[in-house]
Parts: sequence; structure tokens; C-alpha cells
Amino acid sequence: TADLVVDIAAGIPEVQQVYALTFHPDFAKNGYCYICYIKAGGKPDGTQVSRLTVSSTDPPTIDPASEHKLISWLSGGHNGCCLKFGPDGCLYISTGDASPANPPDTFKAGQDISNLMSAILRIDVDHTAADRNYLIPADNPFVELPTARGEIWAYGFRNPWRMSFDRQTGDLWVGDV
Repeated sequence: TADLVVDIAAGIPEVQQVYALTFHPDFAKNGYCYICYIKAGGKPDGTQVSRLTVSSTDPPTIDPASEHKLISWLSGGHNGCCLKFGPDGCLYISTGDASPANPPDTFKAGQDISNLMSAILRIDVDHTAADRNYLIPADNPFVELPTARGEIWAYGFRNPWRMSFDRQTGDLWVGDV
């Protein structure tokens, strides 16, 4: 039989679509999973990455009330929203340009590292900072630039909607629009 694990739309207000779900590398111990969901288009915090807790019951369930918001950015036509844990234990998050199919990149985000759009973000979800529910790794490439968002690990994308780490080399492969 099929068992309902979670009804995100019923449990989290304004959710329109869930794009990604991934499990923490230490899931067996902490029960954490991470989702990327979309609210209505054009909202400054309309694309959201959150941590949820999976119960140890049989069958397991995910309680939407356990939501722990991590990071958000402008929602739009291209949201990105792929979530992968890297070999380094960090969470990699793809973000789109929040633009419709045409015209492309209406916010000119592709070459702008002052916002979270059109990028691959890299965050440490096992530690927090005073002003956010995650830590920015000190070796992220733009962490020392005053006008840059330190979360950015790579930029210049349109809508990186799929990514995967090579199991032999650890390289990150990204599928962009």
C-alpha cells in the first residue's frame, strides 16, 4: 500500500510547487530532509529552501510544522531549485534568474553576484551564524568580496535545474536551460 509521507501544500501556507527533496548525509541519525518549494511568482522570498524532520514512526511521516527556513530568493519562471549534498557535506542549491522564458534574464542576474539568483549556492547546514540558519563556508569563492553574496559558489546560469556530483571525481555537473 501507499502511505502519505507529507502534504506540503496543506501544511505550509502559499506553497504552489515542491521542486526538490533531499536527505541530509547523516539522515539516519538526525532525520533531516530538505525541500525547495515555490510560492507565487514575483515574491522576494517566493523560492524557499527549508529543513524538515522525518519521524521515526512506521511508516515515516514529515511534519510541516517542523519547518526550519534556511534561505530564499525571488520566485519567477526560472527558479532552479535542485538540492544536492556535496562530498564536502555542504548543501548545494541551484537558483534561476526568476525570469520567464522570453525575454531571458530580465533582472540581469546572470553576471550579478550581489544577489542569489542565477547561481549555485553552497552552504553549511550543520552550523549557524548569528544572522542566518546556516553558515557560509569560509572557502566559498566570493566570501571576501563586500558587494557579493558569500553563499555563491558559481554564477552565470539561466536556470540550473539539475545537478549531480560525479562519484569518482567529486566534480559537480550542472544541467542549465
